[in-house]
Amino acid sequence: MGGGLDPRRRAAGAEARAPLASGAGERRFLIVAGEPSGDQHAARLVAALRRLGPCRIAGVAGPDLRAAGVEPLARMEDLALLGFTGIVARLPELLRVRARLIAALREFQPHAVVLVDYPGFNLRLGPRLRRAGARLFYYIAPQVWAWHPKRARAMAGWVDRLAVVFPFEEPIFRAAGVTVRFVGHPMIDGLAPEVDEARFRAEIAAGANHRILGLLPGSRAQELERHLAPMVEAARQLMRERRDLVGVLPLAGALAEERLGEFDLEGIRVVRGRVHAVQAYATACAVASGTATLETAIFGTPLAIVYRTGRLNYAIARRVVRLPRIGLPNIVAGEEVAPELIQDALTPERLAATLAPWLDDPGVRAAQARRLAVVRERLGGPGASARAAEWLWSLAA
Repeated sequence: MGGGLDPRRRAAGAEARAPLASGAGERRFLIVAGEPSGDQHAARLVAALRRLGPCRIAGVAGPDLRAAGVEPLARMEDLALLGFTGIVARLPELLRVRARLIAALREFQPHAVVLVDYPGFNLRLGPRLRRAGARLFYYIAPQVWAWHPKRARAMAGWVDRLAVVFPFEEPIFRAAGVTVRFVGHPMIDGLAPEVDEARFRAEIAAGANHRILGLLPGSRAQELERHLAPMVEAARQLMRERRDLVGVLPLAGALAEERLGEFDLEGIRVVRGRVHAVQAYATACAVASGTATLETAIFGTPLAIVYRTGRLNYAIARRVVRLPRIGLPNIVAGEEVAPELIQDALTPERLAATLAPWLDDPGVRAAQARRLAVVRERLGGPGASARAAEWLWSLAA
């Protein structure tokens, strides 16, 4: 498949379009980001697009995209999903947003539509937008290589360009007939602690010699409900035997702030707006499966990956997921560089036993940090957002 629409379809789309009352040479993009990590990466993409020339951008936007000046047709926060049953529960709202986006395609008449990750929604939306005449740029590939390889071949029929952020994805999608390019991971560009270590330790009342245990359960309701309690209990077990150990919970997102009072956090120090500082300065971390595991690995901090979901979700996932590991650091490295405690294996006792060697033995911790270094090496150099933006800009020409 080539890098653009079929010429007949492009011509038909051009005839149907009436130009917006906007500046000469301004390019218009419709963007769809449905979860926090996608919102952050999409905001960096938008900033890179604006450096290339004047553009107007609308779509499904979270706080980062809205701050970047994207006109929200729907709020990302209203589409938050987790697992297979989450999609079913939110289906009416998803259908309303999909209809709104298809209508916006006619009204806004974008030069290109950008779908950012979020496969539960975007893999259904994309073909419909293509039939309506859109040029489609998919940024951050859906992980179809994990759970449905045939979807990669199906994408070749409607995606114009696919920008992937993991190097192993490029040959998979190219073999399926998709026009694909590895642009590097945008996380490399923007990942840094919010404050220096001295200030962070002062904020959590930890001395220079205190060891820090980071607890990152995720920010969604289901993640907090299933991950936080075993994390906190594991931290308490470890702290009882280590008087210089500080358990720290960085709040991520408004939902986590709202739900804080529902959990017993006695003995745990809560800090706001310091997720990356915890990842960077902790001696070790317990991290819910997802983007935060990759961030922690890039900082070189030893981590245990945890994941627990509903039994129905887990049963479905076991039938469709084709990978031996679920943690992104392990998938990128091609081996287990971070232990995984999944479903019933996630207990306070097992989590504490997994974390203890990194807390107690500097040599073991240093060896684990060296094993994690391969993750950063394989994600490409700086400039991923700029490379993706340039490829998108040329599609919209």
